[in-house]
Amino acid sequence: MGRLPKLERDQVGPEIQAIYDTYMKERGNVPNAFKTFAYLPEYLTTMIAHYRAVMFTGSVPFKRKELIFLYISRLNACRY
Repeated sequence: MGRLPKLERDQVGPEIQAIYDTYMKERGNVPNAFKTFAYLPEYLTTMIAHYRAVMFTGSVPFKRKELIFLYISRLNACRY
């Protein structure tokens, strides 16, 4: 278990609830990293803007970017 418990939808303010709702609609889940970063709403919103800029722009398809991230995580022995 991490040092900070992940914040669920009922534990965050309306701005973060809207983010959770968007991800539930788009993906069917809210990434655990987002639930942890929800402690700092300004950071979470900035992080999501960066994530969307990286993942949804450019000529590399989204699925390929996800595979690259997973491969790099595995190379670095990340547990997440």
